[in-house]
Amino acid sequence: MSLEKKRQRDRRSQQNLRDKKSKHTAHLEEQVAHCKQHHGDHAVQRLLEVITGLREENGSLRNRQNILKSLVTSWDLETDPVMPGRASLDKSSLHTDSNSREAPLSFHAAFHGPISSNGNSNNNRGSTCTPATGASAMETQSSSEASSTKSTPLWCQIPPHTDDFSGPPNLISCPWFCYPEKVTPCPDTPGSPLDILYGTKTNALADMIRTALQRRPIRDPERLAMGWLAYHLSRWFLNPTSATYERLPVFIRPVQGQIEAPHPLVLDFLPWPRLRVNVIRQWHLYCDNRDDLFGMFACCMKIRWPWGEDILERDDNNELQIKKKFYDTFTKPEGWGLTPEFTARYPNLVEGMDIREVLFELV
Repeated sequence: MSLEKKRQRDRRSQQNLRDKKSKHTAHLEEQVAHCKQHHGDHAVQRLLEVITGLREENGSLRNRQNILKSLVTSWDLETDPVMPGRASLDKSSLHTDSNSREAPLSFHAAFHGPISSNGNSNNNRGSTCTPATGASAMETQSSSEASSTKSTPLWCQIPPHTDDFSGPPNLISCPWFCYPEKVTPCPDTPGSPLDILYGTKTNALADMIRTALQRRPIRDPERLAMGWLAYHLSRWFLNPTSATYERLPVFIRPVQGQIEAPHPLVLDFLPWPRLRVNVIRQWHLYCDNRDDLFGMFACCMKIRWPWGEDILERDDNNELQIKKKFYDTFTKPEGWGLTPEFTARYPNLVEGMDIREVLFELV
């Protein structure tokens, strides 16, 4: 009798287990069917398109808001005695001297490019580059804008840039401008050349420039020279005053061709004024392959410095500083050179330059 009861209990247990499995299987089948119906490739693609459209619309609205902010701010800046005769708004009007009154404009707005006809920001992506940002844009400058630029002090004439630093950092360009809260408080000059060569935890701008330069296989002399110039040019962009402008070597200061045409900010870091203008005018030809162009620049731009000679020396406090002879070399245009590989591949970019003075032969 007890054996029969045990068999009945076992049969009931097995039946209950089968029922549970059957219900669970039916529930999983319902979930799979729902996923196939609502989360197929077509549905996911449609959702991605909606997300992309919303992001573009949000970016367009944000850029238009910044344009309105800068326009409102310009009403006050046009009456500023430091910039008399200001006829039109340019990027320099979005910055003020650190000793002057505080302008109610965010750092990002100062680096936003113009809005295209479709409402999108003309940033540095290849899809938005057109010949209109090259020579034609400079040729169509009005006489009133040109006269206004001439009447403005050089130290506050910030070139107009097409970058959108309100989004994720661009690894190819100047990612440190995406973090104004970190780089704005940095000193106007690095405390040590080691900050550029090996990084630092106390100077965010120097550390980010060092990280960006690590992407390219360049020697320490070029790394320090490029980083040192990039640091001081960035400090002027962040805090355009006569003091930060005077720290810039003359050949790295913007020339008229840079002031007239909107362009990616990274082009302002090239060491030859004529080369900068040539690249800006022809940027529509290279924006889709910008990484190849910058890779050639990194490999072919050289400092005229003897191989193996020290670039640092000890000061009276036994601290490492840039060797004076090396500093005097990279702060002059004749201290830089381009290898024949670059001039052969991009002859149009060195047009108007004395190739005999620029050419650098590796020995």
